Amino acid sequence: MHRRASRPTSLVIGLMAAAILGCSGPSAPTPTRSETAPSQAAPSVPQKALHIAFATEPPVLDRTLGGGSGVYDWSAFLSGYLTYTNFDAKPALYLAAELPTVERGTWKVMPDGTMETTYKLKPNALWHDGKPVVARDFVFANRIRADPAIPATLQEVESRIGRVVAVDDQTLFIEWKVPYIWAGMISMPNYAPMPSHLLEDLYQTDKTAFIDSPYWRTEFVGAGPYKLDRWEQGVEIALRAHDGFVLGKPKIDQIVIKFITDANTIVANLLSGSADAAFHSSIGFPQNQALQQAGWPGTLEYWRGNPRYFEFQTRDWGNLQRAVLDVRVRRALLHAIDRQAIIDGLYSGKAMIIHFWLPLEDPAFPAVDRAVTKYDFDAPRAEALLRDAGWTKGPDGVARNASGEALQLQVLNESQDIDQLEAAVVGDYWKAIGAGSEVLRITRQQQGDGEYRAKFSAVSYSRRTLDYETMGWTSVGVSSPENRWAGIARNGYVNPTVDELWTKALGTIDARAREPLFVGALEAMTADAVVTPTHLQPRAMAYRSDLSGPKENIGNSGALVWNIWEWRWTN
Repeated sequence: MHRRASRPTSLVIGLMAAAILGCSGPSAPTPTRSETAPSQAAPSVPQKALHIAFATEPPVLDRTLGGGSGVYDWSAFLSGYLTYTNFDAKPALYLAAELPTVERGTWKVMPDGTMETTYKLKPNALWHDGKPVVARDFVFANRIRADPAIPATLQEVESRIGRVVAVDDQTLFIEWKVPYIWAGMISMPNYAPMPSHLLEDLYQTDKTAFIDSPYWRTEFVGAGPYKLDRWEQGVEIALRAHDGFVLGKPKIDQIVIKFITDANTIVANLLSGSADAAFHSSIGFPQNQALQQAGWPGTLEYWRGNPRYFEFQTRDWGNLQRAVLDVRVRRALLHAIDRQAIIDGLYSGKAMIIHFWLPLEDPAFPAVDRAVTKYDFDAPRAEALLRDAGWTKGPDGVARNASGEALQLQVLNESQDIDQLEAAVVGDYWKAIGAGSEVLRITRQQQGDGEYRAKFSAVSYSRRTLDYETMGWTSVGVSSPENRWAGIARNGYVNPTVDELWTKALGTIDARAREPLFVGALEAMTADAVVTPTHLQPRAMAYRSDLSGPKENIGNSGALVWNIWEWRWTN
């Protein structure tokens, strides 16, 4: 029988959580969908400005030219897309008038596995300046993101595209150089068009001026529900509803994004009424708990969030801590962690354990769940694995190898306070089996530095959205100088079996045929224990109770404001 967490470890979790919260008290139950479902507002209700607190100011307003916390929400505010994924994980038409289908011949799978898709665009789709969105805007966007001279990142879809043709203003033809499961339903936040009528001449004459253009910042023009009104650097951004938005003018006319870097200061702004809402990219579980305990009358929810995962280094940049190259060490470190104790102690049970990289809604999930290697909490097993790898815990509680070297690991960790709590508790579990840890907290500046994120020495304790594209540990996903550190696989991990089967799965339209491919790929990946998710963090959502519209989305948009055009005041 596995040994449960010792009382001292459980006490440490509780004390650390209390230190962040600053107070104690019972946690509120997670609201059900029926309790938080949007209600219909009377037409006479004034639609005043919505003030949202954001922790991070974006460097630019195009998602693929600048990352950082909250990047998906910026995309959802300002940019338009072919489709979006509804709250029930089904594609909904956006700029596209119809989806390609095999039956109509607008989605073709070639004998070599490559694909062709034809999208029809809505004729009433408009840019923020009133010009029509046309097929060549997508052709231009693909050209920009494929240009090595342009510092583009986050190209999960574009990297798979071979050629794009504007057949006419409303017809977009795409050739795919690799099979792709979503070729016929490209959705938010992928492959936003760019206004060729504003940018093409500058791009062709001066690429440096194009990159430095104020268009990407204070003069941005998109096709999304809101357009840029003003940007006061370091203070706030004001957005106005786009009158010509293809899905209808948004209900709330003005949104003001207030930049507040400290999460606890955001709590103070919510309590005082100077902010109406804050999202997971800016606040965490402790802040929601603090609002509840302070008696804030707004709505507090905990949506299913992004996975936390361990990524062990596979490349030597001159700083490699070589112990992590041994699969026995990696497995020992994973077995040493009591995930359920973390979920109960830090999140009051409002998180979920996961063991592998696959959305829970995928039809193959049950079969994969039965097949993969899982690293449940088992401290004796962890210590045995370390001994087998040549690391023996001495009387001082430190595991050393035959040369007397102590097992000490650097951990590159995410920046939020709750992430620090998690890493500290993990360090406590590792210390119990003899492994020491030094946690390096990623700064906001380092968050978007691909080279820094790739060159960690031992372990990266990271977070990202859980979908097919973000399972990027394949040969095309490796972060390297050649792709300007834009790859998702920052540790350089590639297993040929995973590479082959996962790529095939993403090119297989039939869900039944995908199942054995996902099973084989994730069985190999979990056995390696190089990249292992541990749990889904809850996404904290805090907003005024008279704001209708926020709704949890189990699709792959990554944005908490994926349906922002539907939000409205009810009182």
